[in-house]
This record gives sequence, structure tokens and C-alpha cells, in this order.
Amino acid sequence: MATIEVSKQHRLGLAGARQAVQLVAERLQSDLNARHDWQGYKLKFECPGAEGHINVTETGIQVSVDLSWLLKPARGRIERSINEYLDEAIG
Repeated sequence: MATIEVSKQHRLGLAGARQAVQLVAERLQSDLNARHDWQGYKLKFECPGAEGHINVTETGIQVSVDLSWLLKPARGRIERSINEYLDEAIG
């Protein structure tokens, strides 16, 4: 299994960052049929071939995604997409 780790800093505060990550979760649900569940300020998600979580803090967002062996060849493209989703969400 391949793991992707992405961290971003933000100035949205805790509530603003959680709202931004919720928008990312909704996009994942729409684009990839991903299921998600909030546990405090941690969003857990799962979609075909991948699962992971997004931790939201006052000043940062950390993403961890485990890819199945089928998606391992697309790791670079998936990591770029994660960065793009987050950049759009946190501005």
C-alpha cells in the first residue's frame, strides 16, 4: 500500500478550516463516491481504492491517504489533486 502525506498551513482558524475541509469532502463524495465521517476535527474518508483522514488544527491541515496497489501507479497524480483541492478550499 502506498501512503500520501500532505500538510498545508492556513489562517482560517479552526472553524473556517473545518468548513473548507467539508467542501473538500463533498467534492470527494461527488467526484469519487467517497464516504466520509467527522470525528471531532478529524475527517475520515473512504472511496474505492483509497482510505485516509484529514486532521484540522487552528493553523494547519494534514492529509494522510493509503492507496491500494491498483492506485499506486497514479500516486503522483493523486497527490497533485489533493494539493489542488486543498489550495482551492483554503485559498
